[in-house]
Amino acid sequence: MTAANDTMVIHAVGDISPRRADYGEDPDSLFAAVHQKVKEADIVFGQLEKNFSNRGGFQFRDHTNWYSRVRPENVRSLVHGGFNVVSHASNHCFDYGPDSLVDTIDVVRANNIQIIGVGRDIAEARRPAIFDRKGVRVGILAYNSVLPTEYEAREQKPGCAPLRVSTYYEPVEYQAGTPPEVVTVPMEQDVLAMEEDVRNLRKQVDVVVVSMHWGIHFIPGMLADYQPEVGHRAIDAGADLILGHHAHILKGIEVYKGKVIFYSIGSFGSEGPRHKPPPGVFTKRSSDVYRKWREEPGNEHPGAKDKHYSMVARCLINKSGIEKVSFLPVWTNERSEPEFLPATDPRSGEVFQYMDYWCRKLGATLTREGDEVVVNVRQ
Repeated sequence: MTAANDTMVIHAVGDISPRRADYGEDPDSLFAAVHQKVKEADIVFGQLEKNFSNRGGFQFRDHTNWYSRVRPENVRSLVHGGFNVVSHASNHCFDYGPDSLVDTIDVVRANNIQIIGVGRDIAEARRPAIFDRKGVRVGILAYNSVLPTEYEAREQKPGCAPLRVSTYYEPVEYQAGTPPEVVTVPMEQDVLAMEEDVRNLRKQVDVVVVSMHWGIHFIPGMLADYQPEVGHRAIDAGADLILGHHAHILKGIEVYKGKVIFYSIGSFGSEGPRHKPPPGVFTKRSSDVYRKWREEPGNEHPGAKDKHYSMVARCLINKSGIEKVSFLPVWTNERSEPEFLPATDPRSGEVFQYMDYWCRKLGATLTREGDEVVVNVRQ
């Protein structure tokens, strides 16, 4: 897997939620099994799901989480993991309001990690991270389609770079009670803004990468119909690679005009809470009707094996563009600690078969090359 001297390597992972320092544990331990191999890349990207802050007030929005704020010391997990750029554009970025979000931006940057997709205003949230390595320039943009009310940035308001979506329910039969078709339509003004960002970045770099926090979580294989539309329009505007996350499980890969769309690269160190919410917070949602709170380390949704499947997306890039796209199969244990799976490990075969099934549904094929799984861009 060694790259040529004139080839830049990107390693990209999905949702990261470090919180070990909150329980007196060493933050370095989260990525102890993988950090050496992960940081062999020139660019290491991840999707940050937590606020690093002791400030802010819990925002009572739809579907927010009281445990989305963690102590700033947890940033050490990212440092030890080798990350040099993270997106924070997500459905949790504003869970504790503007102070907590701004603290997160400052904490991440103070540790020499670029943070994208969020900002003190919309201009900062839309600003790319640009890397110049081995004579190759790569730019990364980030957007969020999973937005509770008021999470988007505006001219004088902190928040994330939005790519909002409307949902409609269309009857498909005359019989009462028949499930409707779910229709999702991206907001045109947000798509146009994303396309403008991509075109502007295209003039400055050799390769444009777009990070998308989008889709439907925990349901295997399912994509919302806005996702291919948005992914295709990003590529038509000049993007070379789409990195999707939010689903917390792996989803299929599509190849569109020779460019790769990862619809979800899964979770990677996504730690859940280990205690019940504070008194008075979401008492209804912690009832048996909604879900039972459990004393559990790590994974919030244990059970099905696909909750353990993950990957590190790997891209080789030279001055001519993306040379090769692949992924390294990963297993996350009950403490949300990822480990690489060699080809000789039966679990690697499980991840491959799972991805191969969903990729074929999208017209993409995979090939094994040792411990690596290559996405065939020429169908």
